[in-house]
Amino acid sequence: MADPVASSQPAISQSALTLPEEERLLFRFHEPEQRLLSLDFLRGGAIFFMVLLNALYFYESVPGWLKHAPDDGLTLPDLGVPIFLFALGVSYRISLERWLEKAGLKKTIAHFILRYLVLWAFGFFGELMVFGHFTWGVLAAIGAIGLYALPLLFLPPVARLILSFLFLMAYQGAIMAGLPVYFIQDGLGGPLATFAWGFVVAVASTCGPWIKERFLQKKMISSFLAGLALVLLGLFLSSFIPFNKHKVSLSYIIFTTGLSLIIFLFSFILIDVWKIREPVFIILGKNPLIIYMLSGILTLGLNAVTPTDASLAVLFFESFIILMINYAVASLLSRLKISLRV
Repeated sequence: MADPVASSQPAISQSALTLPEEERLLFRFHEPEQRLLSLDFLRGGAIFFMVLLNALYFYESVPGWLKHAPDDGLTLPDLGVPIFLFALGVSYRISLERWLEKAGLKKTIAHFILRYLVLWAFGFFGELMVFGHFTWGVLAAIGAIGLYALPLLFLPPVARLILSFLFLMAYQGAIMAGLPVYFIQDGLGGPLATFAWGFVVAVASTCGPWIKERFLQKKMISSFLAGLALVLLGLFLSSFIPFNKHKVSLSYIIFTTGLSLIIFLFSFILIDVWKIREPVFIILGKNPLIIYMLSGILTLGLNAVTPTDASLAVLFFESFIILMINYAVASLLSRLKISLRV
């Protein structure tokens, strides 16, 4: 089957290809005519647990499995970023096809380059103003990954996967050869880890064809088997190259990409096929970056007033309050039909 981007053929229905006059670089002030709610569910679920678990990270009473692994290893919080990036990869592909159909090649490329440059700059220099030093946080990483993935999306699926895997292997080889990991304290591998994270987006982008083909069962089964194969391969590789989110190791990326694919498939079936409406994750997932930034501010306030030896019950109560504030803001933005796009 031909790749929609590579062959320049429309990949989704005409109603979904409409670019409203009020389309903006980062903010959307309307509700898309056709929206994959499973992507909102997936993003919202990732943000929900990222907000909850990040608020608990600095406290002594919180068990280790609720914190990011300090070095080698894999814990529940380490799954948040790959799942979020997987959702980004699926939506990136669909958005790119829509822009190509209605705006043309030059305007499309310019739009996405500028969008992800703005996200990168906002994250990189914004956190400098907040923390007083350079960091490599989520926004900077998303901006860099979006720029890196853009040319990959114009390749046929097989070539896209092979090239992104080769870059992932090259990154792992460089790390094993002694290449330093800059900004390792930020937990995302620094700028060079963009070549590793890009594999997650590349795999996610291949979900576009079967999404537009009316939920063909055969495509979904093959995608599930591919996800399972990646999970097993990641587990096998972890015996030689340990899971490590801070260094974004090969085994970590392979395993979490496969797991993210499987989770997306189940989300897609529940939300978009069976039409189950889950009210919390979907609302949070419509504005994940705004909610993530707001939660960061609230967590800084929490850290300022809460002793590090606070009880787990107190910490969960405070985290619940943070989640409720974020949900209230997300609900308001949803009613106003305002969203910050990624």
